Amino acid sequence: MPNLIITADDCGLTEAVNQKTYELHKAGYISAASVMTNYSAHQHALALFRTCPDLDLGIHLSLTDGHPVSDNEAHHPHLLNEDFSFRSNLSLYLRSHFFSAEAAAWIRNELDAQLRRFTEAGLRPRHISTHHHFHSIPLLRRIVHELATSYEVDWVRAHDFRATISAHNLFPRRQQRRERYTFTMPDYITAIQACLSQPVEKFCARVMRLSGTVEIVVHPAAPRDPDFPADWHYGITPRQAEIQYLVRAVNRLRELGVDI
Repeated sequence: MPNLIITADDCGLTEAVNQKTYELHKAGYISAASVMTNYSAHQHALALFRTCPDLDLGIHLSLTDGHPVSDNEAHHPHLLNEDFSFRSNLSLYLRSHFFSAEAAAWIRNELDAQLRRFTEAGLRPRHISTHHHFHSIPLLRRIVHELATSYEVDWVRAHDFRATISAHNLFPRRQQRRERYTFTMPDYITAIQACLSQPVEKFCARVMRLSGTVEIVVHPAAPRDPDFPADWHYGITPRQAEIQYLVRAVNRLRELGVDI
């Protein structure tokens, strides 16, 4: 029987996203929330979620959306556009092969600044996840893991794509742990976003065949949200479809005996 963590990503993007996450948690469909502190609604998110003692509250580090929060004036051109917004996730993955020591230092400083915004609210991040899964890149994973140790987080999202439960990965394998960490990692990860094309029953059957900890990721949104970024790459409509899918999946998993 799998042990499930159901995480809402992109919290802090807007207050409506935060509120929808809160409602889903109170209804029993979400057990963890991952907050982006480089968006203005992060303060609302942290204030709202601190009232939920059973919510596993963590940080969703970003290098591919929004703007940096660090005061370092040496904005690195490989990472930022002319308006000082982060470049796309495709750009980050391609350019990561050529990052200099200076770029790596800038990234560590920026991610540390994002984490400090969390702790300055009087909260300790219980977990770390990364926007667009950038800690699958070895250099960035080392930085994330170092910060996870420094901030004494409980767990970090699995980074190995082979540990992903999706329609394209027919034979997932458990997240490998080749080093001794001060934190844990879920054994598997699956995103509702990548499973919308398959029947809920099939999705639940795949989850039920696993042993260990499985993190299920969802991207909540409110049906109407005037503050939702118009140029955001993943809009409200598919996020609403994710919520509907998640509710059906959780209800079915509970019928099968999974404790959520």
